Amino acid sequence: MRYLLDTNIPVSFFRGKAAIIAKVKEVINKGVGLSMISLGELYHGVNKSNRVKQKIKEVDKFVKTVKLLMVDKAVVWEYGKLMAKLEKKGIKLASMDVLIAATAKANNLIILTGDKQHFPRLKGFGIKVEVIK
Repeated sequence: MRYLLDTNIPVSFFRGKAAIIAKVKEVINKGVGLSMISLGELYHGVNKSNRVKQKIKEVDKFVKTVKLLMVDKAVVWEYGKLMAKLEKKGIKLASMDVLIAATAKANNLIILTGDKQHFPRLKGFGIKVEVIK
């Protein structure tokens, strides 16, 4: 496995964003993971939708194509280290994003994201990030 998808990747995939669809199709056979944190964020979004049942089916179908990564001791250890480093530098990031980054770090994966603001700030902390434009 090589990549960990940020939550915005499946969201953009579902919305039909061409660049995201092309990149996912390109990397899916290299091994793609999804953090349980991202899955929770996806289900959160689904439950705010007007078409909950349809959206759940979309998410569940997508999830079958990736490996789900649990939040285990290695992930929470990386989370604790990363949060402490970020705090010392005065960098504020949402805890969910830091948990996703910690999942990537613990599993030696590249975060694949469409977010040009949050995850790229973590490159100086040993987190590998690839932004899809």
